[in-house]
Amino acid sequence: MTLRNRKILISTRTKKRIITTVVLIILAIIGIERLYNSRDEFQTVAEDAEYYGILDAGFTSREKLKEFEFVYNLLEENYPFFKVNERVNNIDWNKNVSKYKRILRNTHGDGEYFVALNNILKDLNDRNTFILTGDEFKLYYKYYIPDKREVLHYERSLERYMFDGDLDIAVDNPYKYPMFYEGPVLNTEILIDGKLAYMKIDAMSKYRIEEDYPEIQKFLKEVEDYDKLIIDIRGNSGGSDEYWKEIVELLANKAYSAEYYSFFKQKSRTAQDSFKVTDITTISELDEKVLEQFPPEVKTDFNYYKVNKIEINSNNDVNFKGKVYLLVDGEVFGSAEKFAAFAKDTGFATLVGETTGGGMSFEEIPITNIPYGGFIISYSREMVLNSDGTINMETGTTPDIAVDNATINNDISKDMCIQAVIED
Repeated sequence: MTLRNRKILISTRTKKRIITTVVLIILAIIGIERLYNSRDEFQTVAEDAEYYGILDAGFTSREKLKEFEFVYNLLEENYPFFKVNERVNNIDWNKNVSKYKRILRNTHGDGEYFVALNNILKDLNDRNTFILTGDEFKLYYKYYIPDKREVLHYERSLERYMFDGDLDIAVDNPYKYPMFYEGPVLNTEILIDGKLAYMKIDAMSKYRIEEDYPEIQKFLKEVEDYDKLIIDIRGNSGGSDEYWKEIVELLANKAYSAEYYSFFKQKSRTAQDSFKVTDITTISELDEKVLEQFPPEVKTDFNYYKVNKIEINSNNDVNFKGKVYLLVDGEVFGSAEKFAAFAKDTGFATLVGETTGGGMSFEEIPITNIPYGGFIISYSREMVLNSDGTINMETGTTPDIAVDNATINNDISKDMCIQAVIED
């Protein structure tokens, strides 16, 4: 064999070794990737799409990621609690984006995709931010006022939620969707004759105000001479401010007022926006001394603010001179949270129980359609500060009398919140 032929043979063997090595490396990478991709944290367990009241549109991975990109941009531009979530729950949502994309790519069928998308939003630990199910879509459609309902008229949304105009749906649980609940929410009792009266409100239902008001009024007149009145809103996740304001009006023996700052990243881009926020001002116009008292992210992450004032006057209809106690727990949220904050800040009531869940807002929680597949997303956009300058979503409202176990117990001798009121 000549020297030239020997060199060619060695060169061919070398090339084969290199090719073999490259192939083995590629196969190893594929194997490692598949093994990594199969980890439980990237999998989604779900029912078929129909179970969630949605159409399986056969979305491809590319379409799923396109929708997620819309959701990501929407939250990036509007969502106020990324840093709160980092501090409270140690979750950096934005840093998890690559993980979320992997989860979405792994989903099979739109049932898994829907659940995965909602699980990703659950990482924000915000009850106001989620993708609507089919039942929720119908509830919003049934109860929303017409100008807000326009958001739901998007053709792809109607198709995605298989909506045919049937509104035969009702909420049978006051704790699940309080703003749509029409059933009973009020219970009144005499716990200690002549001394302690009790009123439990399960939800701030705007559909019960007209019916419950006379009953509340009658009960409060009956207990005018009692030493103590308990208003129990443990487990109450909100609904309508009107419900609790009517109660304060009845019990107030003077005018009560409180102010709260709200901050926003963006303002409405069109006058036709169904969820337009009015009377907002740029952060640059806020007094620097006031601004310095607020959390640093107010200055760095937000562009607009407004001041919300709650004023409630007495209607002189009930002459209750005793002490009012408001029982609270970690489930108190939304408008119930606003009641708790207002009651504490004005001295209207003494709060007893656990720190509340936060979620105070003055503007309506917006919903919008995701253009590609028609899902409707509800999302937070307003950051409200407590009267002490802390973020309500982060700290909630702390009780005046803290109780380690604020669980409701039908046996009042074992209900630690009620016992705390009795002992006070």
